[in-house]
Amino acid sequence: MPADRKKGQFAFRTAAVLFVLSALFEILSIGSETLLFGAFQGGVIAGIYHLVYVALFLALGVGLWSGKSWGYPLVFATTIIYTLDKLQILFGQQVLESLIAGQMAGYESELQAQGIDAALLLQAVILMSVVVILCWWGFAWYTYIRRDYFQTGKS
Repeated sequence: MPADRKKGQFAFRTAAVLFVLSALFEILSIGSETLLFGAFQGGVIAGIYHLVYVALFLALGVGLWSGKSWGYPLVFATTIIYTLDKLQILFGQQVLESLIAGQMAGYESELQAQGIDAALLLQAVILMSVVVILCWWGFAWYTYIRRDYFQTGKS
């Protein structure tokens, strides 16, 4: 390993690239509705929601790539924000049920022939949300373990 390379550099730089890509996908979905405050929101509210994530993901990309000292607390702040956001899915199941039912409209017989119903799809969305939250906290834990990456006197 080169002398100027810090432990965790490959992982954090890889994550930085993925966060920048995530920001680009957020930009592409800026007009998409989002679950917020117990209902699906569109328009300006959804736009602001997506812009907040664009800013967070871009900042994480820069902070992680360069090992800036402010990148370390930003990982934890973003993890908390993302966790609270995704917990809405666990507590807003009625909204998701109605969305899934609407998406399934007209395809019920084909989906049921495959053994898929709204309850199964709801469970899949909830499980996926829990897994993603756990992945965020796993990354935060890794960041904590490799915190020296951010303590180089850079600011």
